[in-house]
Amino acid sequence: MSEVLYEERGRVAIVTWNRPDALNTFTQEMRVGLIDAFKKIAAAEHIRAVVLTGVGRGFSAGADLNGLPPSGAKVQAMLEEEFGPGILAIAELPKPVIGAVNGFASGIGAGYALACDMLVMGEKAFVQLPFAKIGLVPDGGLTWQFAERVGTRHAFELALIGDRIPAARCVELGLANRVVPDAELLDQAIALAEKLADAAPLALAGTKKLLRRAHALDLAGAIREEGEIQKGCIDSQDFREGVKAFFEKRAPQFTGR
Repeated sequence: MSEVLYEERGRVAIVTWNRPDALNTFTQEMRVGLIDAFKKIAAAEHIRAVVLTGVGRGFSAGADLNGLPPSGAKVQAMLEEEFGPGILAIAELPKPVIGAVNGFASGIGAGYALACDMLVMGEKAFVQLPFAKIGLVPDGGLTWQFAERVGTRHAFELALIGDRIPAARCVELGLANRVVPDAELLDQAIALAEKLADAAPLALAGTKKLLRRAHALDLAGAIREEGEIQKGCIDSQDFREGVKAFFEKRAPQFTGR
């Protein structure tokens, strides 16, 4: 069985870690397999949204400590050449990605989860940064992701104490969007993905890009970049279809053109 499962349900792609006996800790097959899956999704016009989840007891327990290279330089290369590109593939995909966290997202597994555009968590799920407990710093972009979402003071405490952050607390801190019953997690994540798939693809991609860059811009810069992206949207067939559907009081049929 592949360690990264790929499935399509209509307009939604579901990418699933599939190493449950090892708590979905990462192998090279998983790291590279996710990159390949997201390349496939990027090229598939009929796919409008993605759900990322894990088989078994949890989303991912992070790096497989038994399989780490014996030197820091090799771990650095692994982060830059395999982990990093996979996390960036999620963040940079011009389609919405919903993380469905069952059980736990721990270590660099949390890096993949937080890179998603939206995060849905089961009631018993939690996020954890256990790096300091074994003498490491958070990686996979987690220092940036935590500081960006919760501020440096909360990030400092969560990263260095390393306690579990329950799902409800993740929502309070802005790390997750919503908590749902564990048994309904995947169904609700797919339903949310379907709702996002109804949006105009160009507008959705533009909104994702603008929000991902908002922290790096001042107000004037944001207005300028919004104008550049809005120009493309105004000139699109989707905009004309959206206006027509509005006046005809029907659901628009967007094509991404």
